[in-house]
Amino acid sequence: MAAPTVKPEDIYKQTMEEYGLSESDLGLKDASDEDAERALLAHFLFKPPQRQAIGGERNGLALDRVHKQLQALLRMLSGTPLKLAYADVPSTDRVNVYLPKAMPAPEGDDANDFLIFRVMGLVQVGFARWGFLEDRAFLNDIYRDWVLRNAWHVLAARWVLRRWAEEYPGLKEDLKRVAYLDKAGKMMVNVMSVPRDGMPGVFTPLYKDLVVCLNWKEPGSEGEPAREAVRAVDAIQGDNPQPVLLAQAKRLREHFGRMRVAAPPLPWFLGVIRPEWILADLARNIAYEQEWKKGQVPLRQLLAQMAKKGIAAPREEAGPAGPAPRLSLKDRLKAKLAGPATPNNAPAYGNLRDEAQEKAKELRYGAAKWESGKPMEQVVTEGQVDKPDETGREYDEWDYKAGLYRFSAVKVMEVPSNSGAKDSYDRIVQANQKQIKEIRRRFEALRVEERWLHGQKDGSEIDLNRAIAAICDVQAGQQPDDRLYKRFVRQRQSVAILTLVDVSGSTQGNILALEQEAMVLFAEGLRTLDFPHAFYAFGNTHPAECQFLRIKSFDDTYDPEVYKRLGNLRANGATRLGAYIRHAGWILGNRPQARRILMVVSDGKPEDRNDYRGSYGVKDTAMAVSEVARVGVHVHCISLDPREEADAYLTDIFGKGKYLKLDDVDALPKRLPEVFRGLVK
Repeated sequence: MAAPTVKPEDIYKQTMEEYGLSESDLGLKDASDEDAERALLAHFLFKPPQRQAIGGERNGLALDRVHKQLQALLRMLSGTPLKLAYADVPSTDRVNVYLPKAMPAPEGDDANDFLIFRVMGLVQVGFARWGFLEDRAFLNDIYRDWVLRNAWHVLAARWVLRRWAEEYPGLKEDLKRVAYLDKAGKMMVNVMSVPRDGMPGVFTPLYKDLVVCLNWKEPGSEGEPAREAVRAVDAIQGDNPQPVLLAQAKRLREHFGRMRVAAPPLPWFLGVIRPEWILADLARNIAYEQEWKKGQVPLRQLLAQMAKKGIAAPREEAGPAGPAPRLSLKDRLKAKLAGPATPNNAPAYGNLRDEAQEKAKELRYGAAKWESGKPMEQVVTEGQVDKPDETGREYDEWDYKAGLYRFSAVKVMEVPSNSGAKDSYDRIVQANQKQIKEIRRRFEALRVEERWLHGQKDGSEIDLNRAIAAICDVQAGQQPDDRLYKRFVRQRQSVAILTLVDVSGSTQGNILALEQEAMVLFAEGLRTLDFPHAFYAFGNTHPAECQFLRIKSFDDTYDPEVYKRLGNLRANGATRLGAYIRHAGWILGNRPQARRILMVVSDGKPEDRNDYRGSYGVKDTAMAVSEVARVGVHVHCISLDPREEADAYLTDIFGKGKYLKLDDVDALPKRLPEVFRGLVK
């Protein structure tokens, strides 16, 4: 056989150039060819997958990789149980510290990126720890005065960092080093980035020891007030610097006004202050925000003059009753809403719509009867769903083309499923009495697990395979394993199952009716077991509104509300399946049972708007299945897609033998319990 024409070292060098790797990245300096090849393979096989923002831009160290370590450090230093959350620019509300999801590109410098994260957190924790955000009068002053706010912020951050260094001398080197990092020194005004080159000399003394930029020239007399402010802050003694900080910030505001310059930019690592997060009464100045809706100033002045002179609105003839005033749009809407408020007669927007929604909310949640006097079940509008929980849970998505994750591409919000009359559930049960009895009879046998335990030191029978292996070990001169027996055991099953039903728009009609019947029969069978189980449905209208519809959670009991939700499924939205599998995996991952099963019932391929089509949706869903499998969740799919090409994407997503494709959709109510029985036996 001829020798290879390409040397191994050429292959890995070419691969390193292609992926932008260096020998220092892989630890290959002075390494042999074999070590280099092994390190290169380890880099691709074992390195955590990269993540990027939804827009596709690259990034450095992600916060979630150091989240626990950083949160523990900040809690230890602050002495408070604060939590870390996400925001593009660092900030705090005194309870949470908000940090960016990832450092900007380039990647690979994790040590410096983690250093920036630490200093960002120290600044925000310092603002809360030393009481800077407790003074409501001060927060009121800086609420809309950006010049005062930024001037105070940079001075206060200087004092905070110096105070940390005095209390913990080990932090001094970190605080000095961050000034030389270009990522940390990016200049911001609120959330807008501004160039560092060409920075006015009136500002540059404020950034002494905070940002090092060789392009800044030493300012002249225009920078003297900033120098004096920095010297005054550096001379503060004690833990009450606020009087000096505020006085110096006001002096700088007056000086900047005389120099006709705007608010001084802030280095990115210092973050921003959000008074509106703390002062709820200032956060929403309703009159100020709604002023523009009254129209242009000349029109408002004309209407005011007409009202002052007593000029009435135009009138028109209205039948034998004589002239009647012409109703304005607002009055017509009020007249329309005189009866019970429903989505059918609600306006498209505005305060009147808000009033209608409040009435509908009271109808859904509180009142047993409404103004009409009818029972609530008779007047609730079908298909109405509770407002999604805006907090939700964000999940990444796998971009197979880029080979990395997209940050927080979707948000899954868990809400109650549609409700309605209980009659629909009762009708399904009455029509399938015989089949329900058969399902219950078969499920009774699943209460106890019967199996052989192999590799035991004692038992009722010899484990033949292990006995043969022991004889081979003896003949080979090796010490044999003494676990040569097996025994038969009967024990209670430890199983948790979550059934996830596709109710996207494509299921409208017969498929939805069959899914609903299958859920009812399955629920009637599971009620005979002690297995914890849950039913959820899904359908989304937007990546940020992926509704995870709760039919029955693990904590719910079978009460009338659960029966109503089981018997009144509604179809809506698209199939962004990867997000729902990740959320279901998160729920099951918190269950204590040894065996956790996720059953997915869907009628088609994962598909949603924009790029979540074709291979993208399939690859992301397949990655989601792999992710939940790593936390011990077994995923099995029942597909209602009868097409021949469905086998290809189902195999890609779930793997061979982990899905059942029903060519006859009418068989779903019967096959769903059978599949579950086969998974548990």
